[in-house]
Amino acid sequence: MRAEFLKIRSMPTPFWTGVAMLVCFLGGIAATFTWGIGADNAVLDIAIGVPTMIGSLILGSWIAGVEFGQNTLRRVLSTDPRRTRLVLVKLATVLIIVVLVTTVLMVAGFVVYSLTGSGHAAEMDSGFAVRILCASLITNVTYAVTALALTLLTRSMAGGMTITFVFFFVLDGLLSLIPKVGDYTIGVAQTDIDLAIRQQPEGIFETTATNETSIAVVVLVGWLIAFTVAGIVRTVRTEVK
Repeated sequence: MRAEFLKIRSMPTPFWTGVAMLVCFLGGIAATFTWGIGADNAVLDIAIGVPTMIGSLILGSWIAGVEFGQNTLRRVLSTDPRRTRLVLVKLATVLIIVVLVTTVLMVAGFVVYSLTGSGHAAEMDSGFAVRILCASLITNVTYAVTALALTLLTRSMAGGMTITFVFFFVLDGLLSLIPKVGDYTIGVAQTDIDLAIRQQPEGIFETTATNETSIAVVVLVGWLIAFTVAGIVRTVRTEVK
């Protein structure tokens, strides 16, 4: 795992992903100073939630695809030939980074945006801020794990990242339109869990809950396990070039 953290610290993709998230965070400072925090602590979702979601997808794809892009997979496996362990180490690394970065930015955003937005009527709701953090963690972990697994399936960082974007923003939406089957897509499960955590009757675009929270959790975990197992099987069975 130490090697994976070293790659994250020293390679350009994680660095520029972090820079982009920081720019969005700073943009939130300017926005709150000008317009305030918005309804329901909206600045946390806009300046931190969305950027960290995209950043999680990028990092999940990168950490799986970096070996293919740099042609270093054979060298990595020569050090430790256990392929399943390699995937699990990468998975654990990306989860630690995603949870840590999301939490740090959310806590910093709560403190900083409360100060920069203090000249406006709306004030930060600490309870709702915690719920936003929890909802963002679920979303970001989902995107990171899916991106990692799909990148392993495609054996390409660019391919994995593209397919992940297409899956979440196109295919999953089309699947959700299928009667009955659509109630158990990963997007529907995410929405159900998100609304339950936020304690809201509907989300953006007037989306409402479809299943009970317990069912949504099972569905989401099932999707993530299926993706991860498929990625591991592909990694174990594919010849290293």
